[in-house]
Amino acid sequence: MEFHDITLMFALTLAALIGAVMIAAIGKMSDSALGARMWALGYSCLAIAYAINVFVSSEWNPIRGFTYNTMLIAGHTWLLAGTWQFMNKPLLPRTISLLFITIFASTVVFTFVMPIRDVRLVTIGIWLIVVRTSFAYCLWRYANNNRYEKTISRVAASLVLIEVIATIIYTTNGALGELPLIGKQTGTVAVITWLGALVGIMVGAPILMLLSTSRFIAELDKAAHHDPLTGLYNRRGFYYAIKPLLTIGARQHSNIHVFMLDIDNFKLLNDSHGHLVGDTVLELAGKTLSDIIRESDAVARWGGEEFCVLTYAMHTHHALEVAERIRQVFTEKCTQHPAFMHESVTLSIGIAINQKNNERFDAIQARADKALYTAKETGKDKTILYNE
Repeated sequence: MEFHDITLMFALTLAALIGAVMIAAIGKMSDSALGARMWALGYSCLAIAYAINVFVSSEWNPIRGFTYNTMLIAGHTWLLAGTWQFMNKPLLPRTISLLFITIFASTVVFTFVMPIRDVRLVTIGIWLIVVRTSFAYCLWRYANNNRYEKTISRVAASLVLIEVIATIIYTTNGALGELPLIGKQTGTVAVITWLGALVGIMVGAPILMLLSTSRFIAELDKAAHHDPLTGLYNRRGFYYAIKPLLTIGARQHSNIHVFMLDIDNFKLLNDSHGHLVGDTVLELAGKTLSDIIRESDAVARWGGEEFCVLTYAMHTHHALEVAERIRQVFTEKCTQHPAFMHESVTLSIGIAINQKNNERFDAIQARADKALYTAKETGKDKTILYNE
């Protein structure tokens, strides 16, 4: 069966256009889908490039060839820029401009000034090989540690490498002067080249959509389980996070400590200094807890100015040391803020330990809350261990 390149170009046009529309829709859903808009723009440029060869006469025309090459170059530039942006490694605007302008200038020279087709094909081919390889490297190297996203990224990188191989074959034949004009290409090289590009778009666009969607879902999950101000778990996320900790603690017969923390005189602080300063204090409390509490434990903004910590496999004397460290570091951080140069911002902490193996969290937390109440009622700025 013989494939004609115009037939494949038509399929490429439709695939690129559909990919552009679908990825643009994903990009509008959330600002967290970084790079999606660039991907959509890149596929739009590719759709225009391929459409030029479908709906315009197959006879060589410098304007048609120049427009096709320009859209092809622009499309791949946006795809590359979007990928680096998505991976939170955005290319500098001058890098993107240099990437495009250098090959664009070469295209102008070898299309209008010195119209040497073989040189033009090889120059653009080498540029595409470099850009696509960089595209694959970025997808492979910088994917998030999220297993789902990393798997999708590496599948996408593998597809891009298939396109790189097809481009190498096409460029080599171009260098040897063995390529007819687009519209007259048939046989093995045309099939490998344009089917490779078609597979790259038909499979690549949905994969990029999956990447954008996975990032969007991850942001939704983070918003559902984390406090936006401090970055700590909210209460819902905290309950989700402590389930495996309680299970491990029960299995290993380990100590479970619950800390309840409250910023002293927070309402007065808000009234005196304003809510922006109050938010800064909450952020400092969150940062202090993130720095001191072990990654294996769980910490949450419980509500308002209250925080909650659950630790397992920790001796009580060590838990008390950690609590005192939290109070000390928090006050030191607040002292560095210009609003508190002449006053101290302090924490009160109540701690409780499980009284039996596999005890419910709510029971331990209730005792820690009582200890916190005692600390607040007996002068504040202290740690109390529940010991009734």
